[in-house]
Amino acid sequence: MIRSEPLTSPWVWAVPLAGLLLLGLIAATGSNREWFLWLNQALQLPPSISKPFWLNVTLFGDAGMVMILVLPLVGRRPDVIWAGLLAGIVAAVLVNGGKELFLEPRPPAVLDASSFHQLGNRFGATSFPSGHTSAAFALAGVIALLPFDRRVRWLALGWATLVGLSRIAVGAHWPLDVAAGMVVGWTAALIGVRLARVIPGENRWVQRAAAALLVFTVYYLVVMHTSGDREARLLEIVVPLLALALALPGLKKLFLPGGRT
Repeated sequence: MIRSEPLTSPWVWAVPLAGLLLLGLIAATGSNREWFLWLNQALQLPPSISKPFWLNVTLFGDAGMVMILVLPLVGRRPDVIWAGLLAGIVAAVLVNGGKELFLEPRPPAVLDASSFHQLGNRFGATSFPSGHTSAAFALAGVIALLPFDRRVRWLALGWATLVGLSRIAVGAHWPLDVAAGMVVGWTAALIGVRLARVIPGENRWVQRAAAALLVFTVYYLVVMHTSGDREARLLEIVVPLLALALALPGLKKLFLPGGRT
């Protein structure tokens, strides 16, 4: 059975509680727009590096990029692959359901373009909750809830937080969206890990299917996905290929005769 943190552990409840407190505070004070404008300005770096930096950071909240970050663990950590897959499904349902339910417009649809920094492609669709933030916190949550070194957990949490801030820095999301993304992502991780404890998914065939999906995601990002921000395109190619190279020993274990997982 997959081992995970007990419900009493701060790793279980601290992040979603913080997200809920932020949600409540922003909603109660009606300060969503004010916080967005302040953070969007405060997060800007010197002009020559601000745009490429934040566009490359925010890239790591893209669902495909989050998926390939676990690719090197195929054949090595079947618990992470299975729990992560389940958490990703839950997060996608919650995010898309929330966007359809609330239909909140993004900042560019509400604010004058001269009042904030809009970096990269113009953002359409609806805003609440932030899908990039949810995806990042779903993976960070899985890492925090499963057996990993404490330093790795803190690194994952810091990465997810930076992705969330990047959504405000590039002008794509309100602080309320990001706070909701924290809650949605970590909740998805909790559900995914709990489901992984009761639904068998560490067997060879399930792991092979998950690995095949991850390898296809590399192909999609490198070859098919050409509509992203130009400044982040190099990283969108290099990181998946590097993840695939690191995954080769695990893929060999999974797919070649005589390999063991």
